[in-house]
Amino acid sequence: MTLGLIFQKEPIASDDLIAAFAFLVAGIIISQIYRFGILKLNWLRFSAVQLIPLVIVSSSVLGALFFLSQYGVDAIVKQDLLKEMNPLQIVNVIVSDAIFFFFWSVLYFGYHFFEKSRIQEIRNIKLTSSRNEVELQNLRSQLNPHFMFNSMNSIRALIDEDPKNAKVAVTKLSNLLRSTLIAGRKDLLPLQDELEIVKDYLDLEKIRFEERLDFKFEVDTTLKQKKFPPLLLQTLVENAVKHGISQIAKGGMVIITGYKEEDELVLIVLNSGVFRPDLSSDSTGIGLENSKRRLDLMFGPEGKLTIGNADNMVKTQIRLPIID
Repeated sequence: MTLGLIFQKEPIASDDLIAAFAFLVAGIIISQIYRFGILKLNWLRFSAVQLIPLVIVSSSVLGALFFLSQYGVDAIVKQDLLKEMNPLQIVNVIVSDAIFFFFWSVLYFGYHFFEKSRIQEIRNIKLTSSRNEVELQNLRSQLNPHFMFNSMNSIRALIDEDPKNAKVAVTKLSNLLRSTLIAGRKDLLPLQDELEIVKDYLDLEKIRFEERLDFKFEVDTTLKQKKFPPLLLQTLVENAVKHGISQIAKGGMVIITGYKEEDELVLIVLNSGVFRPDLSSDSTGIGLENSKRRLDLMFGPEGKLTIGNADNMVKTQIRLPIID
């Protein structure tokens, strides 16, 4: 209506303003009735293909209804403009009004389609997040039994051979299990806590292997308060001992190195032995597969775990974003 008044060639009279205002009110009322009908009939559930014929018919009906409202306003202000129009002109006006309602429909349904798409996307993200959380809990729940089983086997082997060290091992295992149970309930914990768990585990294994196992830590002290997935490093060290050191008659060395590279935290576990993935698909047990899956769920492509041979040792490397 405003554009009509702006581009009107004749001077704007009071009747023109009254008519424009009446047309504006009529348009709002008719479009509101249209909206009510859309919600009542639940047209928002339809696809775009289903809506096209409905919108075309509705726009035509609304255009005719709007034309009748114009006729009523014209009769009130006594402009008598409609009496001068022939049928073809009347059809043109109705079509023009119908086009306005058609574009109103496009904007209305377009907005709701966008909203529906956004809500569905949020639901999908929440569903994926929920599934990932369940899977992470399942993966974490597998770590403690796996670790406990191996530790108990180690202690059992000591009972007959060295009862004194077996008692020390039980004490260390008790302390270690307390730490791992607490850590296993968290998504992230300071790297320092994880290193202490690994140190306790290696001390426990040192009792069993004695001089066959040596280990050392070379971790940047500035990284020790950065967040880290609990029991992830411990799982890799356990894998290094079980599938590396224990398979070598003279034993070997485990070296844990940690440093910062750009915005990534890099942890490397080096152990004596040779990585032979071709020998058995189950050679590394559930540990490595769980660890890879956990990193993927928590960090996506930014979390990486690789294993291979380097400098006559097995090298397992973790890369993940630095989290304060």
